[in-house]
Amino acid sequence: MLECNPLQKPLPYYQQIQQSIKESIFNGIYKPGDRLYEAQIATFYNTSRSPVREAIRALVMEGLLVMDQKSQISVYKPNLQDVRDIYECRISLESTAVELTAVRATEEQLQELEKTLEDSEQAMKEVITDRVIACNARFHELIIQYSGNPRLMKLVEGLNGLIQYYRVLNIQGENRFNTILKGHREIYDAIKERNPKKAADRLREHTQEDLSNLVHVIEQLEER
Repeated sequence: MLECNPLQKPLPYYQQIQQSIKESIFNGIYKPGDRLYEAQIATFYNTSRSPVREAIRALVMEGLLVMDQKSQISVYKPNLQDVRDIYECRISLESTAVELTAVRATEEQLQELEKTLEDSEQAMKEVITDRVIACNARFHELIIQYSGNPRLMKLVEGLNGLIQYYRVLNIQGENRFNTILKGHREIYDAIKERNPKKAADRLREHTQEDLSNLVHVIEQLEER
């Protein structure tokens, strides 16, 4: 007799639209400061305005869209103060997470972290930028998950939209692929050594390096 696998429900329509708009922002189709219009989006997706409105509301909550006092919607435009504020939060939360992960991670979880590094290295060799970004995100997400602290996970979740946006920008720069992988390997080695302080120190160094590069990228964008 065949095993009965539960059917996967499709995502609600507004979430599909939300994800599509998000990908358009990350891929540069919608650029920082671009105005978005409910009616045009509804026409594009051949739907009513209701799911579009829900998608926009969710993206505003994530910080990827901005609504002004006149209820006009535009794509988030990164600024240096925002970047520094969010990276301060990241460093604080993720350094705590990596300390916990160094203590609590199982052998199977360590193997999963190592596999993510291997996948990242393969993506770099094949120059698959989207895959490199995905592996970068996955490595940090696993550290948060393996901390075993659901409250901490929830706090990071509130920043994830903009963090991912910054990751897409931060892939720019000289020798970025190798720099990112080197930082991740140093963090992983410290976790594997079960050395919480060293893991947190390496994560702070890696994230500060990311911040420095991102500031440079945004300064160049502002000059254009």
